[in-house]
Amino acid sequence: MKKKDEFFRSSLKALLNEELSEAEKQSLKDEGYTLKKPKRKAAVMIALYKKASNGDLAAIKELRSIVGSGAEAETNNRAVTIIDDTAD
Repeated sequence: MKKKDEFFRSSLKALLNEELSEAEKQSLKDEGYTLKKPKRKAAVMIALYKKASNGDLAAIKELRSIVGSGAEAETNNRAVTIIDDTAD
């Protein structure tokens, strides 16, 4: 089963890293997105963004998990400074 999973994972990565067709590039351009050498993964992220901006809660949560994972990684490497700002 693991070989099958790895095959699907590598196939999906290869598919997402392909450049968009001219028709797909034009479609994104018509919608106002200007990307240099757009790949399929960019189109997928734009589609996810559009769903989230229309109020799709699942899409909002997915975007939050994608964006949040980078922010969490950045904050985990910082020291926490506690400032006592209460009046005596």
